[in-house]
This record gives sequence, structure tokens and C-alpha cells, in this order.
Amino acid sequence: MKSLGLLSIGQATDGDFVPVIRDIVGEHVRLDVRGALDGLTDEEIAAMAPRPGEHPVVTELHDGRSVRVSKPLLVPRINGIMREMLLSGTEVGCLMCTGSFEGLSVPDGFVLLQGRQIIDHAVLAICPPGVKLGVLVPLAEQEALSGGKYRDMGYEVVCGHGNPYGSMKELAENARVFRGCFAVVMHCMGYGREHRQLVAEASGALVLEANAVMGRMACELLV
Repeated sequence: MKSLGLLSIGQATDGDFVPVIRDIVGEHVRLDVRGALDGLTDEEIAAMAPRPGEHPVVTELHDGRSVRVSKPLLVPRINGIMREMLLSGTEVGCLMCTGSFEGLSVPDGFVLLQGRQIIDHAVLAICPPGVKLGVLVPLAEQEALSGGKYRDMGYEVVCGHGNPYGSMKELAENARVFRGCFAVVMHCMGYGREHRQLVAEASGALVLEANAVMGRMACELLV
């Protein structure tokens, strides 16, 4: 049986992006799901909060709580997970986060699909230069960096935010800002099918769901 590693920046759960990936890859693939915060106490997780001036990421714990985490502090734990996956026989992994991580060390024999690279190239493939692109991120403070990246890629950008682990009503209200956009990229692996439907209805635009795009790309490596 083929094995696909799913590396969460939070704690491994059966929810979040796992059902989406399962539907895409099918039952013939074993999912090796591991989280960078697995095994940590609340105090240890609190110590991994973003430092002043850092671009934060938001993720989910196994009990449903959402937390903000420092990307640099996650890197050593992600590197360790890749080594563990390879030793257990998993040779293809997906980093289930659309943020950029400096210092990743991918072991020989392991293939890592990184969320940011996958979704950014999907946007380039689908959206013509100059169109109005909606960028949905979990936190208001993430809008400037994520929006600026897509402006640099040649798009007219409209930013909005909504915590994928928070209020669906608030997300629906915030998604109205995307009306008139050619497409909306949901720039977080925490957004699922229900979020995609909500954003599509609120905006009338094409919607790119990051975890689904990742799952379909991974399928190409699991033949």
C-alpha cells in the first residue's frame, strides 16, 4: 500500500484537511498524519508563540483550539517529522501549510510538497496576469504580506481574513469583499470544503482550496 505523509504545523487530528485529502487519494493510500506540536504540553505550545515582528501562522490543536505559532520554531520539529516518516516507510509528504519556512532539511529519499509553492503556482496557472485576485487569510495581520506577494506576481489584490477554526458567520460576512474578483485563493490549509462553498457563494468567483490542490498534486506521485 502506498503511503502519503501529511505534516501539520499543529497537532494531528482526523479533521481539518484529512477528510479532503482522503476523498482525493482514495482508500488505497495510507495516510501518515503527524503534527509539529504533537506531544507538547500547553506550556510548551505557549512558548512557541510568534516573536514580535514575526509573520504568524495559525493552526489547530487536537481538542479544537486554534493557536498562533512561530514559523522559525516549527522548522526543527518539521525536519524531525520528515526523518521519522522516511524511517517508517513514507517517502512522499505534504507540508500542510501555505506559509514559507526557511531552514527545511529534506532527507535523501523523501519528496516534500510544500503548500506555498503548490498553491502559488496553481494561481499562476489559472489566473491571467492583471486580474483581480481575492486572498483569504486567517488573520488580519497576515493580509499585508500575503497580499503583497500576489501583487508582486502581477495581480490586483483584494484581501480578506477569517479564522478557519472560528465563526463561519464572520467568514461569510468578510468574504463579501471578494465580489468582482476573478478568483479567490484560500491561503490556509485549514479552510475546507464548507469554507470553499461559503466563499464561492459570497463572492461569485472561482475559489482555490489549498488542501484540495495539494491532494491532487500528491496523487501524481502515488501511482
